[in-house]
Amino acid sequence: MNVILSPRLIFFTVIAACALPSLALAQDSSKLTTLTVEQAREVMAKKPGIVGSADGSFANFDALTTLTPEVAEVLVKHEGALSLNGLKEISPETAAALAKHAPAKQFGYADLRLNGLKTICLKAAEALAAHQGKVLLYSLEKLDSIPLALKLARQWGELRLGITELLPPVAAELAKHRGTDEDKTRPGVILRRQDGAASVLRIDNLSSLSPETADALAAHEGVLVLNDLTSLPHAVAVSLAKRTGNSNAVRSNGSSLTAKRTGTLVLNGLETLSTESADALAAFTGELVLNAITELPPATAAALAQHKGRLHLTGLTKISTETHTALQRHANLLLPRPLPLTAGK
Repeated sequence: MNVILSPRLIFFTVIAACALPSLALAQDSSKLTTLTVEQAREVMAKKPGIVGSADGSFANFDALTTLTPEVAEVLVKHEGALSLNGLKEISPETAAALAKHAPAKQFGYADLRLNGLKTICLKAAEALAAHQGKVLLYSLEKLDSIPLALKLARQWGELRLGITELLPPVAAELAKHRGTDEDKTRPGVILRRQDGAASVLRIDNLSSLSPETADALAAHEGVLVLNDLTSLPHAVAVSLAKRTGNSNAVRSNGSSLTAKRTGTLVLNGLETLSTESADALAAFTGELVLNAITELPPATAAALAQHKGRLHLTGLTKISTETHTALQRHANLLLPRPLPLTAGK
């Protein structure tokens, strides 16, 4: 039996079909919270939206909260970096699929931005360790995978993590990072920092360190940033002061530095410092940044004045005459301007 549709029904059928385009074609890739394999293929055919950041340009899928291995297999066909900051967890199978991300023809290996991940299981971490490009994990609070730590230490550029707990074996691997010694962002191109720092290692959210972990980090060369440390026991200060800096520093043009660079230690979370810890830190021969300290007793100032590198104390809000006199013994000191001098101790 033939069915004859009325002109009115045909009209509404056509309108309905036109009003219901596929999800992938109706939305920008940055707004997609879920994605099927079919939608992923459509997005890739149209080219995903691009987001620019300090880390470079990425295909923007930051609204995705889940990602299946099958969809990941489609996304890694993108010739360029992928941003997946909306993911809060990742399975080993999805991590293995993302690790297959091929290099772009004109740029080299592509990066993965996974800055929403706070935790990652060992199997997923091991799978990501096989990725050849850089993996950004700014929010990762716990890193207990040696393979992933090894992979991160080999990455070019600065290394930043949101770790709240750091074990000595993992710290020892991260301390091997030399990403700014040879920053290879493109095939045949090597970039270096002007100061010749071999690495910038920034560990956010780490509020305390054991002496053993500090010992492991002391092997790091370059700029070590531990801005969430709120206390510095004497034993930890002794360990951190063992840092020797850059043993093979070179300038950004590739020529060797005539003087050995001794590295930088940034502790801008410390608001107070004991005299004993200050005395231990003074043994560090590199640049020391303590810009969160607002007030120093004269004895602590005298201990810090023994430091031989550049010393940053620009956060001081009160400087007594006695403290100022003690600090003047330091040969390379940065203080706030104008000086907040006060009477008495």
